[in-house]
Amino acid sequence: YRWGPLYCAVDEEVESSHLKFLATPPGKFAEAVYRFNCNISYSGLLHAVTQDGLFSENKERLIVKAITMLIAHEGDQNKISEKDLEAQFHALRRLVASKAGFRAFTSLVGFREKVGLKTVKALKRNNEAVTHAAVDMLCALMQPMHDNYDIRQEQINKASLLSSDKFLDSLLDILTMNVNRSTGALVISGLLDFLTFALCPPYSETTDDEQFGKLLEKVAAMGRCIYRLFQHPSTTIVKGAGMVLKAIIE
Repeated sequence: YRWGPLYCAVDEEVESSHLKFLATPPGKFAEAVYRFNCNISYSGLLHAVTQDGLFSENKERLIVKAITMLIAHEGDQNKISEKDLEAQFHALRRLVASKAGFRAFTSLVGFREKVGLKTVKALKRNNEAVTHAAVDMLCALMQPMHDNYDIRQEQINKASLLSSDKFLDSLLDILTMNVNRSTGALVISGLLDFLTFALCPPYSETTDDEQFGKLLEKVAAMGRCIYRLFQHPSTTIVKGAGMVLKAIIE
């Protein structure tokens, strides 16, 4: 699937081609998603902004179209394989890491609702790989992964993601379950990142005050569960737990 060596990034033409493959797959849609993930780096599209020039391609339009088609061709979320579902979340994460994709979460009609429903169904599968991919995608929507980001857009995205108490409770339940079972290190790390972007400075400056207070109370109610993370072998998780606990104390 890879159109070049792994040790260097693919060029702009390859990125554009794979965006177009998502919009109009040359074969099976699932294969187009796998190809996209193999060729686009984890941090997102390197050429996501339209360059100046008479014949330059409109990258923002390509990204939005790719997102639209990815949501439209996602298939029955209760029936598709966990491997395909995980790949879809990885593709979404790469797309929303760009400015156009980040903005599309609230500006593209139906995108937010579809992603919300998709995430809820994915979390119910209790599959660590799928859960991590979903949480990772949520983190990319919480905190901009691109340059020259719009703070107002970040506030809007955060407000949308933190608006449902039931959804937040389900995320914290997953965190509690994995901590108590000493499983899912990547899931725990992803959820701690999510909480960090919502509660910890400087990220918390764009979090709505009311939502900040509610989420902080929910996390504080977890109690001993957070302290257990300080015994985790992963230093990343220990650091994340420390930042969250610091936010609670302050």
